Amino acid sequence: MDLFCLRLKALKEQHNYTYSQIAEYLGLSAPRTVKAYAAGNVKPDYFKLIALADLFDVSLDYLCGRSDEPRRF
Repeated sequence: MDLFCLRLKALKEQHNYTYSQIAEYLGLSAPRTVKAYAAGNVKPDYFKLIALADLFDVSLDYLCGRSDEPRRF
């Protein structure tokens, strides 16, 4: 499992979001897509990555595992 999946799951838990709430924020019709992101079965597109980083107020580098610093600069 890659770092993106682990961080997505951790951020979901930290913010007490459900997969349905995240899917709604992303404009997805079903939470199964977000579950697939968290499981590593599907990779979000560029726009969904940005939206996830905005939702959790973290940098894209942190979300994708390129940095251990969650703060956005």
